[in-house]
Amino acid sequence: MKYIIHGAGAVGSAIGASLAKAGCDVTLVSRAPHVEAIKKQHGIYCSTLDGVFLQPINAVTTFSEVEITSDTVIFQTMKANYTEASLEDLRDIDPDTPVVCWQNGVDNEAIVSKVFKRVYGGVVRFTATMLTPGETQFAGTGKLILGQYPEGVDNLTRQIVNDFSKTGYTVLASEKIMQDKWLKLCVNLISCIKPMTIKTDTEPELRVKVCRCALEEGIFVLKKAGIKAISTNKTEDSAETMLHNFDDALALAEGVGQSMPLLNSTYQSLAKHKKVLENDWYTGKIVDMGEKLGVPTPYNKAILYYLHYIAKHEMGPESVEVERIIEKAKEFTGEQPR
Repeated sequence: MKYIIHGAGAVGSAIGASLAKAGCDVTLVSRAPHVEAIKKQHGIYCSTLDGVFLQPINAVTTFSEVEITSDTVIFQTMKANYTEASLEDLRDIDPDTPVVCWQNGVDNEAIVSKVFKRVYGGVVRFTATMLTPGETQFAGTGKLILGQYPEGVDNLTRQIVNDFSKTGYTVLASEKIMQDKWLKLCVNLISCIKPMTIKTDTEPELRVKVCRCALEEGIFVLKKAGIKAISTNKTEDSAETMLHNFDDALALAEGVGQSMPLLNSTYQSLAKHKKVLENDWYTGKIVDMGEKLGVPTPYNKAILYYLHYIAKHEMGPESVEVERIIEKAKEFTGEQPR
């Protein structure tokens, strides 16, 4: 297979470098600073548990520089808020070309399927960080889940799983990938709290309260909508089990106990002063669904409010007191703030 990693940032570069190291034909399509750095240093620097290495890899800024063949697979790895716009880059690509959406959120596959006939969903269960062009940091291990959209497993799914089996990842095929993607959405509801809140002595207990309430709201919304957020391979806890064993769920969402310090997607977006945030595609999704279904989501509304506030004022990560989120949630429930 030939893999083209479209929108190669932290996660896309980590996936691409891992496949290239395993001997696969990989090309990154990314922004100019990242591509220029890769070309200048003849590869991408990867920081993993095994140390730092320079992985040779092809990198370009546009699809016009790439030859699309019958064995080409496109991996969508940009943030969900760029998916719609990314289709413009793919306008000249054969619609029979398979496309895998390795992205957060649950709407990317539907958007891509408006143009492409063979669409797959992918779930990334590891953290990667890229704050400097030409570099990516990731453990070198983790879990990837893949399946046809909206459901099914075909020969191409198995071929991709086989290629990934040569890397350090655990890779699983899923018959109902969207259930796995809804589960990852639930994890994302609580993974954004730590990057946005100021660290204080009293903060941990209150932060846990916010995280628990946000997850609980998400579970209520999905239950009302009749949507399952479960691991189809039974390798992860369901959303309900996550809430029951919340300490474990919070550790998973925040990367507590991971063997190397990594900054998640929300932290990186806030650090780079992004004006549009991917959180609208998961926290915002729960808020929108809650409004349509009549399920209150005050904590998710408060989280989203302050994420937008931080982005608008370019405050950067860890810049809002967790108490302010709680007070805003009370406003959304009609309570008077203390």
